[in-house]
Amino acid sequence: MDLSHDPIDKILEALQERAKELNCLYRVDEWVNKPEITPDEVFRSLLEVIPSGWQFTAVCRARIAFEDTVYEPPEFRETPWVQTASIVVQGRPGGKIEVYDAEGVPRADEGPFLKEERKLLDTIAD
Repeated sequence: MDLSHDPIDKILEALQERAKELNCLYRVDEWVNKPEITPDEVFRSLLEVIPSGWQFTAVCRARIAFEDTVYEPPEFRETPWVQTASIVVQGRPGGKIEVYDAEGVPRADEGPFLKEERKLLDTIAD
């Protein structure tokens, strides 16, 4: 019997995704609120943390542009599948966070991205 269409399985899958998103937010908050590290260290750490909240973690890459510096992982490459959110500091534009899908996984709410991932990205950028 194929249980992949079982409503309980769908609910459990959705709950697992929300748990990943929540854990990502906790980790972002942890890095942002460490007084002993520099902003440069925070941004570099967030490159690893941010993809952990997305459905297809293995194929997601984050890039952060803040003021005059761009932070991106080694061997980063742009793809057509991207979500972007502006970083605003004291009411003024300070940069942006981009999350790329490296492989163009199946369509969802916003290209290959879930609507919950849009909310997560906007929350992180705030």
